[in-house]
Amino acid sequence: MKKKVLIAVGSKSYADILKDTFVNHPNDFVLSSQEVFHRRFLEEIIETEKPDILLIHDYYLDSDYTRQEQKEQEFVSIIKKIRVKYDDSIRVVFLCERPKGDPFISRLVSMGVWDVFNTHSYDLEDFIAQLLDKSRFSRVEKFLVHSGPFEQQDDPEEPSDFEPTKGARDEEKNEKPIVQKVVEKKVVQKVVNKTTIKRDYSFHVHNHTERIVGIPVKKKLVMIGSPMSRSGSTFIAHLLTRALTQLGVSTTYVESPFSKAYTYDRFYGHIHTENYRSKFYQSSKDFNSKINIESEWMKSDVELICKHPVNEPVYRNEEVTFENLIKVLFSSSSSVTVIDVGTDWQHELFQDTFDIADHAYFIMEPDIPLIQSFEESQSPSIELLRKQLDNEKSSIIFNRFEKSIFKNSLLKDLYSEKIVTYFSSFPVTDVFEAQYQGIFLNDYMDYQKRLGCMVQPLLEDILPQEFMKKKKKNSGLLKGIFNKKFVVEKSETKGEETPV
Repeated sequence: MKKKVLIAVGSKSYADILKDTFVNHPNDFVLSSQEVFHRRFLEEIIETEKPDILLIHDYYLDSDYTRQEQKEQEFVSIIKKIRVKYDDSIRVVFLCERPKGDPFISRLVSMGVWDVFNTHSYDLEDFIAQLLDKSRFSRVEKFLVHSGPFEQQDDPEEPSDFEPTKGARDEEKNEKPIVQKVVEKKVVQKVVNKTTIKRDYSFHVHNHTERIVGIPVKKKLVMIGSPMSRSGSTFIAHLLTRALTQLGVSTTYVESPFSKAYTYDRFYGHIHTENYRSKFYQSSKDFNSKINIESEWMKSDVELICKHPVNEPVYRNEEVTFENLIKVLFSSSSSVTVIDVGTDWQHELFQDTFDIADHAYFIMEPDIPLIQSFEESQSPSIELLRKQLDNEKSSIIFNRFEKSIFKNSLLKDLYSEKIVTYFSSFPVTDVFEAQYQGIFLNDYMDYQKRLGCMVQPLLEDILPQEFMKKKKKNSGLLKGIFNKKFVVEKSETKGEETPV
């Protein structure tokens, strides 16, 4: 019988790796429909999901407490409630990295937590093998100590709202050991009480000696579109999002809600997520809360937000407001969000989005009549585009272009200061084959290398310079990482207040 697994590790990066591992064992495990990212929601989601296996991470699962002893007593209280309410029907797996002889682990073992991974690394196959076996006391007997401070301590009070003190934060920070081998995975941000919290997640690969210092990647909002239809904005947006995830940067692709659906069929959505609806669907007049739908879809590590070609319409202005878009953006924890505008720049939604975007890329072709039309048109929409193109955040990408064409004086005079990169024409057979396989062109044959010089200027424009230097210096380090032992480590710093 399949075991239902609830992941409560508090880190999306960590959770994604665990989910991928369980997905590879479909005959033995099924994942819960929800995840837990804060301890205050743990009991409620357990009640809803009723899992057979609960995975908890000691450090990453957020708490309302700041002092270490308070957090530990909070876990003791949670485990006790689970044991009283569900007896041994829920198998609790505790992931941590604590010193030898730690009395807190001993207390958990005495409460029936017999699956403890107290190490900075573990083999995923050994991990699965242990969960396939029954829970055994012999595995955790080594963690028992005869006495400790927990023997006299009562359960904690319920968490309350308070502001952590600087001393408490420093105390917690000093508890983490120094790491010697680090490969950066990604950085995400979230807003908590108007304060930006930066979280730097790192993976440790044990057969490498290089040490890469984690470089923060701030959240970025990127717009890609074109003044003319069929110029390839969607094609390049797909290439860019996949190139970002190939560097380990979490990325979301957002299809324009005002254009005809394309991306769902491009990546065989009917096979991977049959009941999918975009996150715009819930605000539409067609939304039916009684229908079981899915709004999460990952393809090659890219989160895709796109329309279902049959069950979703081409949305109207009044159906997708700026507030709707902001809700969609905040629903994703990705570091970079790429919005495929297409030719829909004239919509008020995208005019407002342009104001908050970090980068805007205009796709153009070396087609003189179209360029002349763009430069001379008096239509309000084109005049708006020309004004946006003059903005310092805007750049031009030439598609189906050859470098030799840029020697032409017309293009040099018009766009020499705005062009950021160009993409040459690719063999139609290769593009078609990638579509036929439902994969990104970056993943077809040797196209990751072939696209390197073309997409590199965009990556350097979007990502921190230090990040790109480290990735270039250590290219290839991440190859095969998920077949090795790993550990995730988090550093957390408090930044400036963010206006709301």
